[in-house]
Amino acid sequence: MLDALPTPPASVAQSSSIKNAHLKGRKRFAADFADLKAQGLELGELAVTKVRPGDDEGMIDLVVVDRARGDARVLRCNITITDTSEYPKHHSIITFTDDEDAPERVTTVLSGLQDRPPMPIADVLEGLLLALSGGKKSSAHKQVKSLAATSAATKGKSFASNATASDDEDTEDYDSDGGYDAYFPDDELEVGKGKANKEKQRALVLARLQRDFLEIVSSEYRPGLIPFTPSDSPGGFDMSSDLALSVSIPVVRLTETIPAQALVAWDRRLLGSPRARHLVLLISGFGSAAAYPPITPDGEYVRKGIQLRFQVGVCARYKPSRTHAVEVVRTYGLVGKDAEDEVREKREEAARAREAAIAEWGVDGTESADASFMDFDHGYGEPEPVVEDDADEGRLERFSLSSSLEALLESQLVKLIWIRCKYGVGWAGAEVMMSYVESEQRGHDDVWRTYRTEITLADKEEIALARSGMLTHDPLRHLAKGQEINLPYTAFCYLIRRLTICTRYCLVCHNKLTTTFEALKPYVCDRPLCTYQYYAHNRGVSLEYEIMHNPDTVDLLVSLTFSAAAEGVLADPLPVGMALRVPPPDKSRVIATPSTGYPSYHQPAPAPASVPDATYQIGLDGLVEFDALPIEHMRAAITGLLDTLPSVDEMKRHLERKVKPGKLKPRLKQMDNGGILPAAWSVLRWCVASCTAYLEEMSSSEEQCIQGVEPGWRQFRFSVGAPDAEAKFQAALDSATKTDSNAKKYPSLYAFHGSPLRNWHSIIRHGLWYRTVANGRAYGDGVYLAKEAQTSMGHYAVGGRACWRKSKLGPTSCVALAEVVNLPKQFVSQNPHFVIKDTEWIVCRYLLIKGLEAPASDALSKNKKATIPFVKMDPAQTITLQGKHLQVPQSGYHIGELVHQRQEELIDEDHDATDQYIFEEKSAPKEVEVIELSDDDEPMPPPLATGASKTKKKGSSFVSAVTSAFKGKGSAAAGSSSAPAKGPPKDDWKHDAEYVRRAVSHLMPPPSEAALSASMAVKRELKAMMKEQEKAMTSSGGLKELGWYMPEEFMTDNFFQWIVEMHSFDEELPIAKDLKRERVNSLIFEIRFPPTYPIGPPYFRIITPRFLPFIHGGGGHVTGGGSICMDLLTSDGWLPSYSIPAVLMQIKLAISNLDPRPARLASNWNVSYSVQESLAGFKRAAAAHGWTVPEGIDQLVR
Repeated sequence: MLDALPTPPASVAQSSSIKNAHLKGRKRFAADFADLKAQGLELGELAVTKVRPGDDEGMIDLVVVDRARGDARVLRCNITITDTSEYPKHHSIITFTDDEDAPERVTTVLSGLQDRPPMPIADVLEGLLLALSGGKKSSAHKQVKSLAATSAATKGKSFASNATASDDEDTEDYDSDGGYDAYFPDDELEVGKGKANKEKQRALVLARLQRDFLEIVSSEYRPGLIPFTPSDSPGGFDMSSDLALSVSIPVVRLTETIPAQALVAWDRRLLGSPRARHLVLLISGFGSAAAYPPITPDGEYVRKGIQLRFQVGVCARYKPSRTHAVEVVRTYGLVGKDAEDEVREKREEAARAREAAIAEWGVDGTESADASFMDFDHGYGEPEPVVEDDADEGRLERFSLSSSLEALLESQLVKLIWIRCKYGVGWAGAEVMMSYVESEQRGHDDVWRTYRTEITLADKEEIALARSGMLTHDPLRHLAKGQEINLPYTAFCYLIRRLTICTRYCLVCHNKLTTTFEALKPYVCDRPLCTYQYYAHNRGVSLEYEIMHNPDTVDLLVSLTFSAAAEGVLADPLPVGMALRVPPPDKSRVIATPSTGYPSYHQPAPAPASVPDATYQIGLDGLVEFDALPIEHMRAAITGLLDTLPSVDEMKRHLERKVKPGKLKPRLKQMDNGGILPAAWSVLRWCVASCTAYLEEMSSSEEQCIQGVEPGWRQFRFSVGAPDAEAKFQAALDSATKTDSNAKKYPSLYAFHGSPLRNWHSIIRHGLWYRTVANGRAYGDGVYLAKEAQTSMGHYAVGGRACWRKSKLGPTSCVALAEVVNLPKQFVSQNPHFVIKDTEWIVCRYLLIKGLEAPASDALSKNKKATIPFVKMDPAQTITLQGKHLQVPQSGYHIGELVHQRQEELIDEDHDATDQYIFEEKSAPKEVEVIELSDDDEPMPPPLATGASKTKKKGSSFVSAVTSAFKGKGSAAAGSSSAPAKGPPKDDWKHDAEYVRRAVSHLMPPPSEAALSASMAVKRELKAMMKEQEKAMTSSGGLKELGWYMPEEFMTDNFFQWIVEMHSFDEELPIAKDLKRERVNSLIFEIRFPPTYPIGPPYFRIITPRFLPFIHGGGGHVTGGGSICMDLLTSDGWLPSYSIPAVLMQIKLAISNLDPRPARLASNWNVSYSVQESLAGFKRAAAAHGWTVPEGIDQLVR
C-alpha cells in the first residue's frame, strides 16, 4: 500500500508551466491542456496517452500505458479540476477510474492525488506516473521525458500521434495485454520491497528522532512522540502509524523571560491553574512516522502533500495523552443534546404521558402513569450526565493566545524557515521580508533587493533585544548550510519567541504593530479585516472562560462601556470593522458629546455640541451598517444592543450546563430567544476583549486587599500598560534611590485618582494619561493624584446618569490607587494634589468600585493572622481615608507567591515508554559529528537559563540525556534504569582536595552585591551543575569524560563565587603533557557572578597553574593574567541563555586549540595568578579585540 505520493523529478513538462506562468484561471488551464495533449508525458516505461477533454469543464480523460509491453494499457482514469477560474493555485482535484478490477494500489494512488495541494496538470500527472512506476524495479529512477521528443528508439512511435489516435482504440481488450496482474506482480505490490528495507527505514527515522530529541532535551525542553494508533511494534508505533510530536516547557519557567504579571494578565490559567503546568506545542500532519523529518535542510517540505498542523495549549503533564491528542487534532465535534436537555425532555414526555393517562382512564387509571412519572422524577431512568473529567492530567487545554499562535505557525513557520535558509537572515528579518512579499505580491528576490536595509535593521534590533535577556536561543542562527533542521525544536523556539513579544504584533495578520501605545495584553492592528477576524473567529481572550470564571469583571466592563456610550464619551476604540448590522438607533438614546472645556476667570465656557442628523440606509433585513453611522448614533446603537443581552449570571449558568464527552459545549448564541441579534453578542465580546488591562476582583476577606477601605467598595487588582511597564517603573525607582536619599529609604509613594464613571472605559484601556481634560488643570498639565482617598471618592469619582439595567454590580463610582516614584520635588505640583507629567513614574495597582451590591465578607477571615507584608510608607506621604491611615500590601507579593507555588508543585516527570524507547534505541545508525569552534563562535546553550527548576525529584531526570548529547554518545541508554550500572572507569580522574585548598587559601572575599533575579539564576545553574556532576560520577565515562569538577567542600553560603576544576585533557595535547610532567592535577578556576546575572556575564579566571604568556610563545586563549580571552565572556558576546557547563566546555575547547599556538605551562607554573593581573589581562585583551568590558567588573573582581 502506498503511504504517500513521491515528489516527481524535474522534467521538460515543467517548461510548459514556466511558459504559461503569465496566464491564470481558465486561460492557463486551456494552455496547459493543449501542451499536454500535444507533447504528452513519459516516465521510464510508463506513458500518458489518449488525452482528451471530458464531458464537463475542467475534466480530462486519459490512459496510462506500459511501453515495455507494447503500449499495454495500465490505467484509464479521469482527472477533474473543480474550478478552472482558480487554476492553478486554488483549485481542487477529483480523480476516479471506471476500471472495475483496479487493485487497491491504483486506487490508493488516485486517492493520493486528491490530497495534494493545487498544482498544474503536468505536475499532477508526473506524480501519478512516478507513483505507479514504484511497482517496477527498473522504472522508478528514470527521468520524465516529453513524448513529443521521444526518438525512434522508444518503439519508433510519436506520443503526439498516439494522443490523437481514434477513440475507438480505448475499447481494446485490456486483459489480453496482461492487465494489472502483468504490471503489478504480487511480489512487488509492497512499496518497501522487503523486510530489510523496512528495518533500514525505521532505523534511519529513529536515528533522526533520537538526535532531535537529544537536542531538545539539552535545552531543558521536553520532547514527546504520540502515536495515534496503538501498535505491538517496539516503542508502541510503526512507520505507517500517524503520529504527533510534542515539545513542552513548564509554564513557571516562562517567568524567566516574561513577567509573571503579564502571563497572568494574558490568561489566568497560565499560572493560576495547577493543571496548566506545561506549555505544549503539538505538531501533527506527518501522515506517518516514515515522513519524518518533514522538511529538507533548505527549509522546504520533503514532499508535496505534507501540511503540518500545530496546536498550542497547556497541560498538567509534559505531553497530552493519546486520547486527548487525537481529540485536539481532529477538526470536528459532535452536535447533540446535552445531558440537561435530555433530562428536561424526558420530564416533559413523562408529564404528557401522565396527562394522556388521566384523560383516558380517569383518576383510577393513573397509578401506573403516576408511578412512572414519580419514578422518573426521583431519578429512575434518568440519564446520568457524563461530564469531562477535570482531573484528567492528559488533557490539552487551549488558552487565550492559542488560536493566534496556531494560525501563525501554520501559515508562516515553514515559509520563514525557507527564507532564513536562503537569505541568511534572522526571525525578525524573515518576518519583515515575508510581510512585503505578501502585501506587495512580489518575488522574494525582488523584495530582498528593495528592502535589504530594512530587513537587516530588523535583525539588528532583535539582536539587541536578545542581549537584554528577553529572547530565547535561536537554533537556526549557527546552522551550517545543508545541515539538517530540527523542526520540533525550531518551531518551539519560535513559539516561545513570539509568545514573549506577542504584544508587539497583531494577533491576526501577525505583522508588527506601529502604534505608540503598547498594551499589557496582545491585541490587533487598526486594519478593519484584522478587527473583524479577531472578533468573528474568537481570537484572544475567551469570552466564555471570562464569564464562567470572572463574571463580576465582565459585568464591570459591560457596565463601564454602557455608561460611556450612554453619556456620549465613548470614543476610540469603537467596535468598527466587525461587519455589525444593527437596528436603526433609538433617537432618544442619541446625545451630543459633552464638552470637556472648563471656564477660567477670563474666558467663557464653551458652547455645548449639537447632535448631527443621520439618514439610515435600511436593508431588507431591517438593519443598518454600524460602521456607516455617525459616532453619536454608534453610541446609541451600542446601548440598545447591550440592553437586549441577558445578565452575566444567566450567561454563566447557561455555559456551566453539563455536556457529554465528544459533544460541543454550550454556546452563548444558543441563549437567543429571537430577540438577540448576532451584533449584540459581538459587542459583548468587544467589551471584554478590547480591554487590554488586567482586572481581577479580590474578595473582601483576602489579605491582599487594601486595609482600612470601607467595606462597600469592591477591590480589583488593576494593571494597565505594556508588559515591560513594570520594568520601566522599577528602573525609575532604582534611578531615584541612587539620586535621592529619601527615595533610598522610601522608593515609592501611593495616591488615588478619581474620575467620573463614564471615563473609566477609556482609562482601563489607555491608562492614566492626560490627553483629555476631565476635571480641569488648575495646577498644570499631568495626571492628578490625591493622598486623601475621600478627595477622589467624593469630589471626582462621580456616578453616571445611566447604568446597564442587567448589571448585578451596578457601579456608581470608580477610584484607582497608583504607585508613584517618590520624587515629589520633580512633580509638576505636589500641593494640594500630586500632578505628574511622566507617566512612566505611575503604575496602577488597585481599582476600587462602589456599586449597588456590596462584596460578600468572610467572617472567619477576621480571625486570620495577616501574613502579607505591607508597604513601608514615607511618613511625609502617607495615604488616608477620612483621616485614617491605609495599609497597602506590597505590590507583586501575590504574583511571587503564585510563582513559588507553581514551582513547588512542579514534578520532574519521567519519560513514558515510547519516548524512552527513542532515547535508548541502539539500532539507529550513529553519525559522528565533528564540531569546530573558535573564539567567534557561540556555544549552543539552552534557550532559557539552563538548570533544573525548583522541582521535586521523582525518578531519573530527563536531564540525563543532556550529558549524553554533549559527550557525543547519541543515546540516553546509559542513564536508563533498565541498563546495568557499569560505574566509573578504574582510571577515572580523582579530586585532590589538599591541592585545591592550597590554591584557594588567599582568595578575595565573595561578591557582596546581589539581586533577587541573579540569586535565582545562580541557584538554577548550581543545581544543574551538581546534578550533571552526580550523574557523571556514576556513569561509565566518569568524571574523566565530564572534564570538570566542582568540589562541594569549597562551596560557601555565598554562591556568587564558585571554584571549579578543569581536567582530563586529550593526552596528545602539549598542555596535557605539561600537566602530567609537573604532576598538576587540574586547572583551578574561580567564577564570580555579578548582580546583573544572567544579563551580565560571569567572570572566569584561572587561579593556578600559570600559563606561558602569548608574547612568550603561549596560546590557548589564556591572557597573561590568567583570565580567558573570549568574546562570549564580554558584554558584546554574552547572552543570558548561556549555561555554565556550556561555557566551561567552550573554554576547554579553546585551551585545547592548537591554533595559532598551543597552550603551555610557564616555567613558574606553581605561582598563582593574582586578581589584579587577571583583571588587567582581561581588559587588555578586550581592548585589543574591540570588545566591551562588562559594566561593574571592577567592583565584582575587587
